[in-house]
Amino acid sequence: MMRKTNSHPPSNQKGATLIIALIILVLIMTLGIAAFNSSKVQFKLAGNLQFEEIAMNNAETAVAAAENWLSTTDNFRSVAFTAYTNATPQLHPINHLQNLTAPANDPLTMAWDGTSDLQVGSTNQRYMIQLMSAGNVLIGSDITKDGRKSAVCNQVNTYMITARGQATRGATKFLQSYYSVLSC
Repeated sequence: MMRKTNSHPPSNQKGATLIIALIILVLIMTLGIAAFNSSKVQFKLAGNLQFEEIAMNNAETAVAAAENWLSTTDNFRSVAFTAYTNATPQLHPINHLQNLTAPANDPLTMAWDGTSDLQVGSTNQRYMIQLMSAGNVLIGSDITKDGRKSAVCNQVNTYMITARGQATRGATKFLQSYYSVLSC
C-alpha cells in the first residue's frame, strides 16, 4: 500500500491558523468582559431605581398619615395652627416657616430631625403640615335661591403637607400635597 505524502513539508508552515484563532479568542473574551461590566452597571441602576421607589412610597405613606390626621375629628382646628408650639412641631401656622432663617425655612433644605416634623412609623417617613389659608369660601357655594342662601358649609381651610421618604443607600424623596378641610 502506498502512502500519500504531504506536498508541503512541515518546515514551510508558519502557524497562521493558530494566530487567527488566538485573535478570535481575545476578541470573544473582550466582548464577554464588556457584557459583564455592562450587566453589572445595569444591575446597580435597577437597584438605585428600586431604592428611589421605596423612598417615594415612604413619602406617600407620610402624606396619607397627615391627611388622615387632618380629616379625623377636629384636628384641623388645632391651636398649633394659630401659634407654633414645640409640643406639636409638625403643625405650622400661616407664614411660620417663611419667618425662619435659612435653611430652616424651606422643607426641602431643613433638617428633618423632629424639631419641625413628625415621624410616622419608621424614621424613613416624616411629615409636616402648614396652614396655607383659613376660612376661604368655596367658589359657587354662596348661591342664593329664592332670596335664601345655602345653609351648607362652604368654608375651607387649606393645608400644605410636605413629606419626606427615605430608603437605604441615601435615596430621599420629597412630596408636597395641598389638602382642604371644611372648616364650619
